[in-house]
Amino acid sequence: MRGTTGSAGATLRMQHNGRMPVLTTSNAALATGYVLAVPFTLYLPGFLRLWRRREPGVFAAEELGAVLIATGFALKGQAVSAVVNGGWAAGLAVAYAFEGRKRSRALFG
Repeated sequence: MRGTTGSAGATLRMQHNGRMPVLTTSNAALATGYVLAVPFTLYLPGFLRLWRRREPGVFAAEELGAVLIATGFALKGQAVSAVVNGGWAAGLAVAYAFEGRKRSRALFG
């Protein structure tokens, strides 16, 4: 194991098996989650597909991504990050549902 000192003075460690870094389950969950969630939440055209067009596949991809991110942080033992990302997933689901109800009431009275 090799360590480097970060700006806060903490030692950062990366696991190695010979020459290549080990891809852990938590890192795989984080990488997959970010690939799924970020294009639909931080990138404006992706967010517009999620919120205005209300495409179910986009919503499912974003929710799955957020859950994978929360799971990845939980596996790493970072509870605060896991709770924040899990809260994002739950909050977006609630807001998405309420917006859909509001739109259907406006259309159908």
